[in-house]
Amino acid sequence: MYEIELLKNTLLNAKKSFEEVKNKLEYKEKIVKGYGGDISRYFDLYVENAIIENLKGHVSKIITEERGIIEINKGEILALVDPVDGSTNVSKDLPFCATSIALFKGEKFTDIFVSGIIDLIRGDVFICDGKNVFLNNSKVKPSTTVDLNEAVISMDLKVTKIDDKTSKVIPQILKEVRYIRFFGAIALEIAYVSCGILDAFIIPFPRVRLLDIAAGLFMVKTAGGFIKFLNEDMEKINIFENKRYAVVASNNEYLANKIIKIIEDGGRI
Repeated sequence: MYEIELLKNTLLNAKKSFEEVKNKLEYKEKIVKGYGGDISRYFDLYVENAIIENLKGHVSKIITEERGIIEINKGEILALVDPVDGSTNVSKDLPFCATSIALFKGEKFTDIFVSGIIDLIRGDVFICDGKNVFLNNSKVKPSTTVDLNEAVISMDLKVTKIDDKTSKVIPQILKEVRYIRFFGAIALEIAYVSCGILDAFIIPFPRVRLLDIAAGLFMVKTAGGFIKFLNEDMEKINIFENKRYAVVASNNEYLANKIIKIIEDGGRI
């Protein structure tokens, strides 16, 4: 498939540009507030520019973490791009970050048809062609874990406010799950669910944009896992809406439902 090769080449070029920018003295400098409201650093924009150059002859619009909506031509393919997922990690020299790209043939989340994620540190490449998910060209599947007390789960622990529900839900999840991790690069963590490294990834409260999660969620679903938006009907999600979402991505529906119950019950089980 032509789009798969486009994805692979773009992801590899993103990693190349990331390696280049780290040699520049100013690579961590704060530059401007990005499309989603977060501060964009020099390395964010540098990698984003490389991705745009790679994609611009092949897509109609690019929606990026830093610049927002970029009009290219009148073609049918739309690209949703997070140039550097895990920017805070990069700014602190923590070696966990990724580039994620999702391609769509319409404006709905459900119009996604291929996606890719590259680990900018290790070089691992995840590709989803709509039928299977591949890690470094090898087909992968989610794990088979069904019990929370045996699960290794990553959870977005950043919350915008501490209220009664927050103070109950997070401790309850921590109590029920065998091991909790949070690495700070959501796209890559969700990709880890698609290949069985993690059993689930949880964003318990509406905090992240579609840019952060679309590519990985498509991988989990395609690989045979289960995804659920907790604050929105998945069929109604428009990729041009700059909303924030809560979501569960799990290896299977059985484990996901146990997690969702804790969240919906406000920590009571």
